[in-house]
Amino acid sequence: MLQLRPTFSESWYRVVNLKPKLRGTAQISRQYYRGERWYVVRDAACNQFHRLSDAAYRFVGLLDGRRTVGEAWELVGGTLADDAPTQPEVIQILSQLYAANLVETDIPPDATVLLRRHKKQTQRKLQGRLMNVLFPRIPIWDCDMFLCRWMPLVKQFFSRLGAIIWLVVVGIAIAALLPHWMDLRIAARDAIDVSKNPENVFWLWAVFVLIKFIHECGHAFACRRFGGEVHEMGIMFLVFVPTPYVDASTAWAFPNKWARMFVGAAGMIVELFVAALCAFVWLATHESGSFISQLAYNAMLIASVSTVVFNANPLLRYDGYYILSDFLEIPNLQMRSREYLVGLIKRHVFRIKHQQPLPPVGQRVLLLLYGICSNIYRVFVGLMIILVVTDRVPVLGVLMAIGGMITWAVVPVVKLFKYLTIDPELHRKRGRGWAFSGAVAALVFVLVGYIRFPRSIYASGIVLPEKHEVLYASSPGWVTQIVAKDGAKLKKGDVILVCRDVDLDTEVAAAEAELEKLQIDITYARAKNPAQLESDLTILPFREKALADAKRRQDELTVTAPIDGYLVAPELENVQGRYVQRGTKLGTIAQTDTLVVRATIEQTDALKFDVNESQTEIRLVGKPELVLHAKSASVLPGSQDELPHRRLTQSGGGDIASDPHDQTGLKPLVPQFELNAVIANPDGLYYAGQGANVRVKLDNEPLILRWRDRFYQLLNSRSNGKWI
Repeated sequence: MLQLRPTFSESWYRVVNLKPKLRGTAQISRQYYRGERWYVVRDAACNQFHRLSDAAYRFVGLLDGRRTVGEAWELVGGTLADDAPTQPEVIQILSQLYAANLVETDIPPDATVLLRRHKKQTQRKLQGRLMNVLFPRIPIWDCDMFLCRWMPLVKQFFSRLGAIIWLVVVGIAIAALLPHWMDLRIAARDAIDVSKNPENVFWLWAVFVLIKFIHECGHAFACRRFGGEVHEMGIMFLVFVPTPYVDASTAWAFPNKWARMFVGAAGMIVELFVAALCAFVWLATHESGSFISQLAYNAMLIASVSTVVFNANPLLRYDGYYILSDFLEIPNLQMRSREYLVGLIKRHVFRIKHQQPLPPVGQRVLLLLYGICSNIYRVFVGLMIILVVTDRVPVLGVLMAIGGMITWAVVPVVKLFKYLTIDPELHRKRGRGWAFSGAVAALVFVLVGYIRFPRSIYASGIVLPEKHEVLYASSPGWVTQIVAKDGAKLKKGDVILVCRDVDLDTEVAAAEAELEKLQIDITYARAKNPAQLESDLTILPFREKALADAKRRQDELTVTAPIDGYLVAPELENVQGRYVQRGTKLGTIAQTDTLVVRATIEQTDALKFDVNESQTEIRLVGKPELVLHAKSASVLPGSQDELPHRRLTQSGGGDIASDPHDQTGLKPLVPQFELNAVIANPDGLYYAGQGANVRVKLDNEPLILRWRDRFYQLLNSRSNGKWI
């Protein structure tokens, strides 16, 4: 599309006679972006920056306080011809320099109004104050003299020799940690498990602050290494967590892009080096489980995982963003991507002629992709922060949620309405703008609130036998013989193991002897002593009952199968020769012709459960291609106090958080409803203990209802079941 650059401006008369000049404190450095020359103007007094193109800089360079704007414009036009800035561009350049406090002049009231039209500084300051309510910065230390004092020593680490040392140390650390991968996973789980290790929360925070201080020192020293000044270091509160920060923005003026990229990456480089050193400490001490080992792992975890996941992420305005921006040579990447996305709609939908040159084709693709991904990711991160704050400080979390709704929904709608209604840019295009906006709104309304989409409930469960009997030791004794093996198919009454209790054998023998002696006495009393006969006959039932009870307990020492089925007792062989107490669990007899998948779902899904047999699908873990259809499915009435199996909890590898105050680990943190799905297994292809994924197909419904249910579930999970 033809790029329209109007040469003249109706507001030119307001600035044509001004005699501005750059402030005496302004510092200028030259940079190259994609082969084009640019200039960065910095006011050292207030640390304000502005980037000028070569043509704009030539115009600004002619402003010396004696030459008028009109004279400078005519001179640069005579030199650059068509490449010279137009009158609207000159007004924009002056307004931006004025807003950045980089130019000084006596400005009449009418020109002030014109310049303030383009000025965004006030708005940015207001937004900064609002953000500072949640992320305040407190400057503490002017560290520039400290950096200068230690630079001769630190400079050796920021050299080629330092790079070689870094590669060797980090490489050896990674190689040494690889064989201990499972130990690392277990240690990570223990480190963040508040219920098992609550005191480590404080040490994690303390190590986090120390590591981030080292991270910020890396930025500061790297900036000073290339000649930049660093005058501000302090504390910022990141979601109420005090975190060190440093202002190394003077690096923006570095002519070399690799120097700017190194400053952005220096914090992560230093952190990874610290993580490697801590890895060696952890490898030497992790078997002892000492406090030093715990601290070393905390530092290694924070200095590696956090710096890669957060600082290196280019979708947020952290280190990775500035590194990517310098690498692509696209300054103000986030702002330019947003402007490009908006410009696409203006050019191709509203048919508004663009007055600024479009970026090169390759750069357009990058701006489009980055604009889409970064906006989605920022909203996602904002929602996660709101949820975390709501969990810790409920009132503030609600206020943040309201602020998020205003920022992401109300403000864009108000801006769009204002733009469609009164913005001069839509002159003669306003009907097209309203038509397109209305069509998009109607499409979204129909798509979200009217069209019915398929919906399913997904749950994780475990396969268990529908009918089974648990084997317990009914009488204590020593295991002398194990007859059946784990997995054996048994009939009712088949012997599984035999125990012996010498004391019980003695008791049976004594009871038999006493009963035999009593019977002899009764025979004798009938013939010789009728008076004694009545006493002996009274004792006889008690002696017979004692013998019967002793023999019953002796018979119970032989454990038999209570039902037909398969023996599930993987630890049975380990009890050979051991003494088992009464009530000891020995195994299970399970009938596997019919199995039941016991899964859990939340209350919102349980209320919607109303399906027939063919709508419940089951996929066994490890066999995702195999789809089983349940013979029947049902949800138990009422929430369950315990989960069906430990494997469903997060500690067992599942997704359900358990109550940290429950010693059994089976009580869910959020109330769960049990879903039972019965599957046929006549050929014994499936076995108990397998994990399973259950999908229950529901009636079609609009997306808005589905999102509502998911929102309720999210609130319920974050508030421990107190919202619904």
